[in-house]
Amino acid sequence: MDYKFDLPTKIVVGEGCSKQLGANISASGVKKVMCVFDKGIESAGIADTLITNIEAAGIEVIRYNGVLPDPPVETIEDCTTLAAKTKPEAFVAIGGGSSIDAAKAVNANWANPGKLKDHSINVNGMKILPFENPLKPLYAVPTTAGTGSEVSSSAIVTDKILKLKLSVMSPSLAPTMSFIDPSLMVTLPPAITASTGLDAFAHAMEGLMGGLTRFCPSSMRDSFALTAIELIVKSLLPAIREGNDIKARSDMAYAAFMSIMGASSGLSMGHSVGHAISEVSGVHNHGFLCASILPNNVEFMAEFIPDHIKKLAHMFNIDTKGKSTTETGTAVKKAIKIFFKECGLPTLKEMGVKLADIDEIVKHTTSGTWYNLAPKKPAPEELAGWIREAYED
Repeated sequence: MDYKFDLPTKIVVGEGCSKQLGANISASGVKKVMCVFDKGIESAGIADTLITNIEAAGIEVIRYNGVLPDPPVETIEDCTTLAAKTKPEAFVAIGGGSSIDAAKAVNANWANPGKLKDHSINVNGMKILPFENPLKPLYAVPTTAGTGSEVSSSAIVTDKILKLKLSVMSPSLAPTMSFIDPSLMVTLPPAITASTGLDAFAHAMEGLMGGLTRFCPSSMRDSFALTAIELIVKSLLPAIREGNDIKARSDMAYAAFMSIMGASSGLSMGHSVGHAISEVSGVHNHGFLCASILPNNVEFMAEFIPDHIKKLAHMFNIDTKGKSTTETGTAVKKAIKIFFKECGLPTLKEMGVKLADIDEIVKHTTSGTWYNLAPKKPAPEELAGWIREAYED
């Protein structure tokens, strides 16, 4: 299988670059946009600042401020109704992954009513196809450093009836242009900085272990993942502890989108279990959930990624001399767990997960796309053990 690299999204990265938003939209000829964000971004004043910038360029703005975490289908339908009524010529997503994913899903749903499930890889059997009808331009302004949705061709939408996080994937979903401005992230609270940062860590780490790595090895993809991990290990704690550290925020902004580029081989057990917990337990803390069992996943996969394990050990200052790959994997697991604790990762118990849900969480995990594509699969009882460990520790 050939490795293919395509980044249709034009990205601008730098402190203050979001001030270019209105001018770039205007240059495209668009006269009316819908801005999609949540109430937190609104109360922080970030939405107003960016909307003022857009309006100063002579563009009419329609506001939608109803985005919820892990956006449910009902939110997408609500926003789609507003889009159909107001007919924007483009969308602007302002916020974290939920806002960007919501804008992507609304854009697709408005142009192709009722077709989101047809493009969900955990429903359609990994068919990744363009939507039949073209989508409007989408401009993304991320205010967190973690999800990488600002450059990805996917959107996560929660179907409460099916108890399923729909992984909608299509090249049509990629943003037209993204303004990655670390100055918008300096007021992000420590817990959200940590959670989103560990989501990026999970993307990059899982990208090294994903199901397509055995069919399509790529040093380019791996370099994205490894560089992202290195940036996160160096800069996430400073960003958590001192929000105004613009160098740390910039490093994390780069790590967020590089981690997604490093995960083009698919994901692994971190996201498989994280999604399953959300589906079963209704807990919505995506980054922390995906990080919860990741150290066990890395140890489990050590023999499959021996060269990467050595590089990871070096990042965590682990002496590998005289250690087997298995022993190095165990040492890396311990180092990651310490790093996660320093970042403030709570236990699953503290996040509200119930022990009684574990069997159902395991069932959701083992029926998921990334579990079934995994080059090496933990047995259900082993998964249950990982979850119990993350529940207490």
